[in-house]
Amino acid sequence: MISVDLEELIAFGIKQEVKGGVPYRRRTGSPKQYVTYSCSYPLCKAKFRVEEQNGVFTIRKVNEEHCHHIGVEMGSHYASKFYQKWIELYIKNGGKQFLAQKAFFDKFGIDTNNKETMKLFAQSTDALKHKFYRLDEIIAQRLSNDPYTSLEAFLNNLQEECPDDLVQFDYNGDFSEFTIIYAPFAAKELVHSIDNPLHVDSTHSLIKGKIRLFAVTMKTSQNTIFPFCYFLVNPQTSEKIQECLVKFCEFAHLDPQHWSADCALNIARAIEDGFPLAQLSWCAVHVLRACAKVGSYFDNPQNFENFYLAMDFLTLRADATNAEKLAEESDETYEFLTIMLEEEEPRALKYFDKQWRRTKEHWMMLYRGEGDSTNNIAESHFHQLKQTFFLGKKNERIDDIVSIQLLGMVALRSSVRNTCEFDTLQNR
Repeated sequence: MISVDLEELIAFGIKQEVKGGVPYRRRTGSPKQYVTYSCSYPLCKAKFRVEEQNGVFTIRKVNEEHCHHIGVEMGSHYASKFYQKWIELYIKNGGKQFLAQKAFFDKFGIDTNNKETMKLFAQSTDALKHKFYRLDEIIAQRLSNDPYTSLEAFLNNLQEECPDDLVQFDYNGDFSEFTIIYAPFAAKELVHSIDNPLHVDSTHSLIKGKIRLFAVTMKTSQNTIFPFCYFLVNPQTSEKIQECLVKFCEFAHLDPQHWSADCALNIARAIEDGFPLAQLSWCAVHVLRACAKVGSYFDNPQNFENFYLAMDFLTLRADATNAEKLAEESDETYEFLTIMLEEEEPRALKYFDKQWRRTKEHWMMLYRGEGDSTNNIAESHFHQLKQTFFLGKKNERIDDIVSIQLLGMVALRSSVRNTCEFDTLQNR
């Protein structure tokens, strides 16, 4: 047990992240009496708990032993939250923005030649400063103290100002059920000029009440990731998600043949029912991330590790260049996996049957093929949204998130038109 002030806590957290080479995730305990910071590497047990009282932070249950031995390649790295907080305090205490990052590196002895370590601290001070001082701007945009009244007024104004855009807001009397859809008219041109899968994903951490923000995204020919449509639904049933996806495709006169998504069953059912002839590929990173979190279903830790390694092989590592070899090795690995679960892990088997057995054509490389193995388009979009723009903040008002994002999409109209004109000229 260690008692420290905020600066000492930041220094402790940075030390742990540098040691592990990956950022630590922050999770609030239940009840909210403590915060747990844990290594984001799959299956790694390194973590520590922090309790705060009157500005004094107590660090407990420290595990500094990192276990990164199972061969998982980490995807995009989120900037260190300890780094973000240190930069924020430095600037607010009068430090010069252009010196902030160098001051951080000097204070903590960061090796700037180490590419892996530098990923932890890659976020620009411009983005950080923008976040620190934008609260007044957000409050000024609110049209009511009640978030849903403010949201309704904003969407009504948007519909009047942009009559050609897709703007829909349906709700019951107490807002316990609602559907919000927005897609800019300009996206109609762009979506037909790209021969790529539509990527759909969601994030639950931005808005209070774990209301998910869904986005339909695609990468343009200039490698620009563009959000074609945002939607929010409550409750988050497959029927409501299907309604939004179908509404967008009807608006855009689009008949998608290929979707890419995470491994959420409600999104999968929405696409299967709404677009029965389309192919759906599940993101390998999302699949493995989900598998890494289910250790509690296993009675034997070795079986859990074998389960993860088998899923890793079936999803991402199998050799897709030789069809016969791929089929043989996939069948052998899948048989090993199911026999192990059936004979030794009844709780894990129940989970596997529900999540993975009937959906294997979405996630197994044998059926999916080696292309489109990750949903990195939508992942990258939400990464920028959450970490660069909202800087890791969570549980914001729904009207703040919606107004900021939709106004941002409105501002992209001219960029979309320019992109379409450029594509047209290139293809002449």
